[in-house]
Amino acid sequence: MDFVAIDFEAATSNYTSVCSLGLCVVENNKIVDRKGILIKPDPFEFNDYNIKIHGITPDMVYNKPTLAEYWGSLKQYFENKTIIAHNASFDIGALCATLEHFKIPFPTLDYLCTVKLSQKAYPELSSHKLNNLCDALGISFHHHQAYDDAYACAMAMLRILEDYSLLDLDEVEECFEIEVGHITPDTHLPCKKNKKKKSIKKIVNA
Repeated sequence: MDFVAIDFEAATSNYTSVCSLGLCVVENNKIVDRKGILIKPDPFEFNDYNIKIHGITPDMVYNKPTLAEYWGSLKQYFENKTIIAHNASFDIGALCATLEHFKIPFPTLDYLCTVKLSQKAYPELSSHKLNNLCDALGISFHHHQAYDDAYACAMAMLRILEDYSLLDLDEVEECFEIEVGHITPDTHLPCKKNKKKKSIKKIVNA
């Protein structure tokens, strides 16, 4: 399976305050590329709580490009790709909010949340936070570092594919009855843990 695992870190609780992005590119179930970048948030604001979590300070990103300035080189990792994120509602929400903030059209992509997937794949775990999930799966990484979080997310996804002998997105969707998220320049359909079952109307002949 081909996909790109992502992780954003934010400077504040505002979804447009992305200050770091990690990318881990997987092709045919093999990691082929990894990238981590620091981003100047707009507006340029930080809070102490977020700094304590990820260790990124204002002086570290003051002279870095904004996401808008990076987008020309980053778009290739998103356009027509399958994006994987742990707690995708945040990462995809941050991506969309920031692109909208800069008036940049959304890319076209599918996406999955490894929190939702792992809850179904490993229901016996008491917690499905990324660090707890990776501890259970024997995956080592540095938590809340976007570069490493994206790697950990990719490894967790690969482990799920291996443990359930799944080959592609369709098989994942069918196996776990999960609804894949979709984004286009005009729409955003969220990833859902439980795929909505189509209702079948019984036709009664008069």
